[in-house]
Amino acid sequence: MEDRALPLRLVYSDELGQLKVVQTADGAQLGTAAVAATWGQPDKQQCIDCVQLGSAGGIADTATAALAVARCSGIIELRSPLTGDVLGTIPSAGSPAGNGTKQAADAGRVRGLHLLWGEGESAGGLPGVLSVTQGGAARVHVPVPAAAAADGQQEQQQQQQQHAAWEERRAWQVPAEVCCTAYDPASGRLAVGCLGAELRLFDVASGELAFAFKGGKPNMVGLVDRPWNTAIAFLPPASPSSSSGGGGGDGGAAPGSRLLVGTGYAKVRMYDAEAGKRPQMELTWGDARITCLALEPDGQRCWVGNSKGQLEVLDLRTRKFNGAIKGLAGSARGLAAHSELPVLASVGLDRYLRLHDRHTRQLLAKVYLKTLPTGVAFCPTDASMLPPLPEVKAADKRREKERRRRRSEAAAAAGDSEDDEDEELLGSGAEEEEAEEQEEQQQRQRQRNKRSKQRSDGKRSKRRAAAGDSD
Repeated sequence: MEDRALPLRLVYSDELGQLKVVQTADGAQLGTAAVAATWGQPDKQQCIDCVQLGSAGGIADTATAALAVARCSGIIELRSPLTGDVLGTIPSAGSPAGNGTKQAADAGRVRGLHLLWGEGESAGGLPGVLSVTQGGAARVHVPVPAAAAADGQQEQQQQQQQHAAWEERRAWQVPAEVCCTAYDPASGRLAVGCLGAELRLFDVASGELAFAFKGGKPNMVGLVDRPWNTAIAFLPPASPSSSSGGGGGDGGAAPGSRLLVGTGYAKVRMYDAEAGKRPQMELTWGDARITCLALEPDGQRCWVGNSKGQLEVLDLRTRKFNGAIKGLAGSARGLAAHSELPVLASVGLDRYLRLHDRHTRQLLAKVYLKTLPTGVAFCPTDASMLPPLPEVKAADKRREKERRRRRSEAAAAAGDSEDDEDEELLGSGAEEEEAEEQEEQQQRQRQRNKRSKQRSDGKRSKRRAAAGDSD
């Protein structure tokens, strides 16, 4: 089992409130991807808006792996990505004035969800949860240790040991109409993209505004697009050896200052807080709204998807799009890049989960999941998730060895008989060739005799004609 590569495991969320687990047999057989488990019952009222999956030690750490799920009601669940068990529940942020209206309900839906490792004291190794609603309410919840819980909470924990108590550590307000967010663990900054407000950075530790960006420059008639940021991804700091084309700033950039942003106007922008408020790069890609971004682990390339199902990779060093993936039918709903393997996962409105090789863009696997997706994420795996190999008994091994021996003997005997037949065929073929050669020689001799006879006849006729003229 040690020689087998670890399997790939993904979690797929849908609009019916279900979580589906897709897993491969092992890392070398990606074509075996299939649905391994389904968590939850189909219920449109429990639609999943977004998911976030991670662990403290990366893709190989299954001990601290956690899955955060945000429902359309604003409730956030923390689950185990290995078993699907609920580890805790965070209540919704509540509705503002005008409770009961659709606008108030939409304002309470979560548009940004992130896991905070090392945030305060830990209860059972669970991370803190950072959430941002569409109405602009940003909150940080942390698990409460069992010793700090009240007596009534302790009794409830005894009844439901898998659930943890949560408390709200911080809360602040960001601009309304939130469309997307991104969190950078290295700097502790939260990027918020909205409809009607420009991109902003907030310090999660204090909740204060850290930086406010500006949009693109006005066009030739002085008009500027209304702010509409729909996808955000933090970029790693530019290395001192990076070129000016891929860096967008000097080599000493601090973490959390460089971002890649997709807009609803089919534009991709690169921002650098240390270089200025305006975008350092602006590219127009396609003619549809950018829906998702997936940065590769090395930070040199980023995959971009839009509402028409187009997927293409942007090389941040050359600032050019240089490789598209075809096959999606409908809007791209989610992208995820594996942190160790060159594998890209994508989901769209055609209800397929696809795995592609990021280098060759070759399709590795395609799984039909029946429901409309809302997100996808790679799950940490270990050797215990490998399916057992079929056991082969000693008697079966002996029978298989005997069958191989018989096949080899039969093949050898068939080879000898074929050699004899080949010799006979060669002998008969040589005789036929000799006969054909003699026939050709005779034919050429007849043709020469015919031509010589024709020449002699011609000479005799000429002599007779000359004799008649002299008479």
